[in-house]
Amino acid sequence: MSNSSLDSQLGKLHIDKSRKRVRRSRGRWLWLFAAVAVALACWGTYQAAFAPIPVQTARVEVESAEAGRGPALVTASGYVVPRRKVEVSSKIMGRVVEVNVRRGDIVNEGDVVMRIEDADFQARVLSSEAQVASLRARLAELKAGSRPQEITAADAALASAEATLRNAEVKLRRQEALAQRGAVAKEDLDLARTAYDVAKAEVDTNRSNAQLVRIGPRQEQIQAAEAQLRVAEANLELARTELEYTVIRAPITGTVLEKLAEQGELVTNTNFGGTRGAKSSVLSMADLGDLQVEVDLNEIELPKVKLGQKVEIRLDFSPERAYAGEVDEIAPQADRQKGTIQVKARVIAPDELVVPEVNARVTFLGAAMPAASSEPGRRRLWIPRSAIYESDGDPAVYCIEGGKAVSRRVTAGVEGERGIEVLEGLSGDETLVANPPESLRDGSTVIAAQ
Repeated sequence: MSNSSLDSQLGKLHIDKSRKRVRRSRGRWLWLFAAVAVALACWGTYQAAFAPIPVQTARVEVESAEAGRGPALVTASGYVVPRRKVEVSSKIMGRVVEVNVRRGDIVNEGDVVMRIEDADFQARVLSSEAQVASLRARLAELKAGSRPQEITAADAALASAEATLRNAEVKLRRQEALAQRGAVAKEDLDLARTAYDVAKAEVDTNRSNAQLVRIGPRQEQIQAAEAQLRVAEANLELARTELEYTVIRAPITGTVLEKLAEQGELVTNTNFGGTRGAKSSVLSMADLGDLQVEVDLNEIELPKVKLGQKVEIRLDFSPERAYAGEVDEIAPQADRQKGTIQVKARVIAPDELVVPEVNARVTFLGAAMPAASSEPGRRRLWIPRSAIYESDGDPAVYCIEGGKAVSRRVTAGVEGERGIEVLEGLSGDETLVANPPESLRDGSTVIAAQ
């Protein structure tokens, strides 16, 4: 090839600058992606090694031991209930015309709390009284027997009948004599005989009546009249009782918890169900000086509880205040589905803070230690079961100190409703890690989970 043709070929050769820019751009993005991947890997490593671990926290529960106070055996939560709660109902149907109490009032046994309209019941009493008076007069008449005037009248009627009989007998004899001579018709003789028979019957009737008047009423008549009087007197007593039912009185001394009927409403002695219509209960009341705490105790804890056992009661909204109590009732049967036994503890000296339906915790106490060995002021520390883990076969907990989890070995005591008692290793003011995650180590940075 000549030099001139070589030069012409070389002149046609050139570099495409757009392709060069594409290759440089692709290389630049690859480097960027690699840098981001490295950064993410480093961040993940940092997170795994140094980032705070979210954990659940728990506090140490401190229980002060007082002189003469037995150890806590088990604790259960429940509600304050009245030892005796009464639903006051009406025994009759009627309209309320007077209400004398309000919610929260303290009433004494026998106080009038409501009145029901009584016009109908007053009328029934008056009618029954009149019936009794009538039957009493009739019975007195029967017991008194016949009056002298009645006996005289009966004797006079008998004498008149006898005179009529004698006259009829004379006429009959005359007619018979005339008939033998054929001087009278047969019909006249028959009439004379009929008149005689009628007169004789009248004498027999008046003689029996005179005897009955002298004897007086039969004993059976007197007994029947007495029975009728007793029925009337019973009806009168029922009418008076129903009239008394129009006045509703407090059955016990206590506090009105709820007023269910107002003036003008209809009340009844039958529960028809629902919330509308006639009311069967007019108010509820209870003695707030006689209260219990009702708890459901796990059946496996039942051997630790007995009647009369001392307890300590604390209200959830005022846990610093303790009330003395004792086991008052243990249910005779368990709840099969919940696996619990209902236990009621009586509050020995409740104050104004202890009211029905508030939450409360009952701690069942064991026998008090002798005075010589008791330790006034001694504290018992309780922690949740979930805060304990094993460290080389020994129980340990993670305490949160300065944002880090610090492992600390403890000496565990008895296990109760409050958790596990710690005999050594804690002071009582620590914050613990509950349910420690597997990634948690001594010295790990932690943060409370939200």
